[in-house]
Formats: sequence, structure tokens, C-alpha cells
Amino acid sequence: MTQVDFYILNNASLAGVEQYICKLTEKAFKKGHKIHILTADQNQSERLNKLLWTFSDTSFLPHAFSADKLAADTPIHLSHRQNDVSINDVLINLQPELPENFERFSRIAEVVSGDEQQRQSARLRYREYQKHQCQVATHEVNR
Repeated sequence: MTQVDFYILNNASLAGVEQYICKLTEKAFKKGHKIHILTADQNQSERLNKLLWTFSDTSFLPHAFSADKLAADTPIHLSHRQNDVSINDVLINLQPELPENFERFSRIAEVVSGDEQQRQSARLRYREYQKHQCQVATHEVNR
């Protein structure tokens, strides 16, 4: 059964949300997970690609775009296309819709800003996950 965690960042800017995504990725990576970050678009993929290298002076998060040749040997993948997802362990979903074949993941993290439109689509995904018998939890993250 898939565990889905919604992380609600009420007062975070886009930069704050993306910093949090890096911290969440780092936490999962340190626990030995393979992670796919499903971004909203190519621009977000590129921003996170740069940020994953620079967000912390003390961490190293090996990552690649899913379409890269190196992705097969890399534990963290980035893509904005759902059909590029090749990891079945942890998914960080940044898209407004339910991920395709979400049942194949052991864990899904949904990171939601305080933006009302994002919150509305997150509520819909929350209900859909519940309908599919997923274990769903919500975490308020103070920023």
C-alpha cells in the first residue's frame, strides 16, 4: 500500500518550496531511498537540478534528468514528463494532477505551497488517494 504525505508550506515563496524539496530529497536519500522528483515543468526541473547541487555546503545529492544516460546509475531523477518516471520507490510529486500509476510507489510526497490554486488541486488529489486506499497524512510545515 502506498504511503502519501502532504507537506503544506503555508507561507513559503517558490524559492522556499524548492529549498524544502531539496531537504526532503536529502532526507529520503540518506535513508537509502531512490527518489524521482516529478516537476511541474521543464523550468522547475532545471531550477531544481541546479539547486540540488548547491542548496547545502555539507551534502551531496547525486541526481540526473531521467532521460540522461547516467540516470540508470543515479539514485535521484528529475523529470516533468510522467512517462519518464523509472523509479518505483519514492516520488515527490509537484504536478497538479495525480501521478500516473501512482500505486507502484512505496511512498509519495506531495509538496504544496500556500497558493490557493495549489491547495485546491492538492485537496482533490488527497481525496483520490483516499479512494484508492492509500495511507494519507498531512504535515503542516512552518516556514
